[in-house]
Amino acid sequence: MPLFMDYHQLEGDLTIDDVKEAHKADLANQEKYGVRYLQFWINEKAGMVFCLIEGPNPEACVACHLTSHGNTPCNIQEVEPGFLKLFMGEGLPIDDHHMTLTLNGEADPASRTILVCDLWGVTVLTNIAEHQFPMDLIKTKIFVVDTFTRFNGQFVEHESDDKLVGVFISPINAIRCARHIQDHLLKLDKGQRENSDWDDIFRLALNCGEPLTRIGGFFEAALTHTKRLCMIAEPNQVVLSANLKDLIDMEVEAAEYFSPRYKVLTIPEEDFINQLVECTEKGLSTESFNVNSLCKLIGKSRSQLYRKIIALTGKSPNNFIQEVKMKKAWYLLKSKKGNVAEVALDVGYSNPSHFSKAFRKNFGHTPSRVFSDGR
Repeated sequence: MPLFMDYHQLEGDLTIDDVKEAHKADLANQEKYGVRYLQFWINEKAGMVFCLIEGPNPEACVACHLTSHGNTPCNIQEVEPGFLKLFMGEGLPIDDHHMTLTLNGEADPASRTILVCDLWGVTVLTNIAEHQFPMDLIKTKIFVVDTFTRFNGQFVEHESDDKLVGVFISPINAIRCARHIQDHLLKLDKGQRENSDWDDIFRLALNCGEPLTRIGGFFEAALTHTKRLCMIAEPNQVVLSANLKDLIDMEVEAAEYFSPRYKVLTIPEEDFINQLVECTEKGLSTESFNVNSLCKLIGKSRSQLYRKIIALTGKSPNNFIQEVKMKKAWYLLKSKKGNVAEVALDVGYSNPSHFSKAFRKNFGHTPSRVFSDGR
């Protein structure tokens, strides 16, 4: 039978004992609905509970909850077993009440830290034709994936884009991993830039998120948000979400994290980033979409928007829009979501030759080559 995970947001004072009693009631009724409650995670401070259930369908899982204690989940999603192991870990202890524990014996809150690494120039160029580019590019990608493992993280393979994604149970390990990758690539870049025509640019972002929110799939919101944070990072910079500010590795002086190499965001900044990316993606397919269009969607004057985007990304609004367009075009072509002319329209170019010129300027290759290679 398929696996499902549900998410409960409980109001009022939540105690672990309350959740254990509710789970006990679920166990008493599970046979009636043909389901099996396997384990649960609880974030007592945030009032979040996540249940892992084996059952024929989500309706049966919800019905058992309603009969047992009346708590309706805010969201329930089917979970692929392989992704469950990657994100939630394997072999973590479970107590006699089926509550998942950390290795320290405390309640596992189910939150995981996502590390996104955008090797601009590495993932892009090596996916065109690896044998045509220096081995440094291939080795860098392998190095990042191996470093995820070295710091007890898991590499998550996915097809949505070329970013490298690692997931960590420990936020400290994730932060240390990001620092190690950054230090290594900065040294590599410094030693090889003079002997190579490749400009080594990377961006890193970290964010702590939950398996489910009120909408979306398994870790979908956390992954999307972390990728957006990576988009606004300046070259060779690490961006940390506001929810990691208090978890920064105490072995390193905090001042280092506020240097240009690191950017620790505030919650209002993150809210603006989400709004910025959503509005930009919404208008991409419209040829007339420009900075003025973005101003209207966000509700800021041109000067306000310029100052805000420059402060957060180091890019002008025009450059930000163009980068979003080109990255979307790259993914659409690579995954063959349309031919060159169709992709050009999808990112707001009615003239394919203008699109090809802009694409080549960004990537050094024609869109037709990326489409034909498809990797």
